[in-house]
Order: sequence, then C-alpha cells, then structure tokens
Amino acid sequence: MSSLIDRRRRGFTLIELLVVIAIIAILIALLLPAVQQAREAARRTQCRNNMKQIGLALHNYHDNANMFPPALISSGRYNNMSYPAVLNTTGWVMILPYIDQAPMYNKYNFNVPSSISNPYGRPLAGGATTSDPNRPIYSQKLAAFLCPSDPGGGGPVTSGANNAGDFYERNEVARSNYLFASGNGTDYDGPWGTAAQTTRGAFGNDGAANIRDLRDGSSMTIVVGESKQLHTSSSYGPYWGAGVHTCCHGYTPDYTFHINYNYAGSTSEKLQYAWGFGSHHVGGAHMLFGDGSVKFVSENMDFTQFQALNRIADGVVVSGIE
Repeated sequence: MSSLIDRRRRGFTLIELLVVIAIIAILIALLLPAVQQAREAARRTQCRNNMKQIGLALHNYHDNANMFPPALISSGRYNNMSYPAVLNTTGWVMILPYIDQAPMYNKYNFNVPSSISNPYGRPLAGGATTSDPNRPIYSQKLAAFLCPSDPGGGGPVTSGANNAGDFYERNEVARSNYLFASGNGTDYDGPWGTAAQTTRGAFGNDGAANIRDLRDGSSMTIVVGESKQLHTSSSYGPYWGAGVHTCCHGYTPDYTFHINYNYAGSTSEKLQYAWGFGSHHVGGAHMLFGDGSVKFVSENMDFTQFQALNRIADGVVVSGIE
C-alpha cells in the first residue's frame, strides 16, 4: 500500500524536467519562424490590397477627369520664374475622395501650398508664408498609403518648417510607402507633357497620362510602386499629403534606382537614394500596373526591363511578368 502511495506522489526528476523544457524550446524554435512568416504574409497581402485600392481610385479619377492626377501640381523646385505660384499639391491628395476620404479632401485648401518649399524664389500661392493651413490634412497617417511591413510606421516628420528656401520644408508631414512612376521626371521638372515620350512615365508635374497614352500596353506599364520610408537621408520622401522635395516621384533613369538597390553600401538595410522603388518584403516590391493589376516584381529583374516597365511609350517588349 505504501509503495503505491509513493509512486503516486513521485514527481519529475531533474533530468525529466530538463528534457521537457528542451522539447518545449525546440517546438517554440520551430514554430516561431512559421508565425513570423504568417504575419509577414498577412502584411504583404494588406500592402497588395492597398495598391489595388489605389488602382481603383486612380481609374475612378481617370473616369471623371479623362486622365490620371498629376504627381505634383506647381512644384516649388521647378526653377522657372514665369511659372504659376507654388502649390506643391500632390496627386495623392487628388484621389482622397476615391479612397473613402472625402471629408479630408473637402477640408483641404487647394489655394495655398501644402509645403512652402520654394528654393528658387517663385511666389507662393495665396500669399502664404507658412504651410499651416493644410497641416490638419497632410499630418494624418493614412493606412491606405502605408505598407504594414515597413518599420517606419508612417508618422509625421518635422524639419525645416516655415523656411521657404529649404528643399525639404515640412511641418508635421506624414510619410507614405508609395510613389508615382514618373520615368526620368522628378519634382525639378516642368510639365509632364513636355517630357520626351521615350523616357516619360505615367505621372509627372502638372500633368499625367490617360489610358490611351500607355502605348506599351496598360498591363505592361507600372503606374505606382512601393518605396521604403527610410532612404539614404531621413529628409527624403515618400510623403503623401505635402509636396516636399522627393515626396512623390518614382524615378528610374539608371541602375542605381533599381528595386532595393543598395545605394548606401550597407549589407543589411539596402538603403536607397531618393525617389527609389523598394520594400521590406523579401526579394522585391509590389508594383501597380495601368490595368489595375498588382504584381510582385523581383529585385533581380534585369534593370533595363524594369526601366521599360516604367516608361509608357518606349516600345520595349518586356517578358516574364505574370
């Protein structure tokens, strides 16, 4: 009887306990990568859905305006004193009503700048001296313009506020993760319609393409691409609501602007220069095409092929895009 009671009271030995702990540790080690992969898959899906919604918004805008919105309206970095007063209004603001943000759009003052960045001395629209009037809009963090895989979080940035001579004048401007495909154009350039057709992207300053301009085919033309929030300088964009320098253009003139190109030479971050496409997804980035489809484009894709996808009428045939 006593031996039966002793057996019932017997607990784990130290060795048995260590074995159990080891087994639990191994199971956790095996499960953790799977959990992380599942979470990243969910974030990647959300990013893809964001871009699909942007695609729908751009096409709805196109239906009303018979063209896509400009990447930037009256850029303060265009050095032409005869040009209209500086507005620095972004194309992302123009599509707010089409991503269920009509109240924000209705509160935006289109007669004054979103950023007073104006290093060449052109007059500021509305006689503005600050970028404050639209701060309640452009300071908002919008999930629709953010990739959840980016650790930056999309919070507002303040630097160079109320200094028109600063290229990066921004006053609590929220970051984003998406850029308009602008070919060889940036916020330094004149109107989109004056750019060379062979290097022109779907978007530019004070103008953009319509569907019939996508002569290489809407399904073979990138219109929007992912971009990391942190580039080689913390001053660089993307920014969705204010036309700060490097806010909005996806620029592809040469190989150093390839997807995830390691411009800074770091081995881990793959920091890129301003205007560069990239993402925190492994191996490439999502791209929105003119037909509304979203495709994951590899960072190992031949750059000349990727560059051609960013041109609307260069006549280059690109293969291997699913």
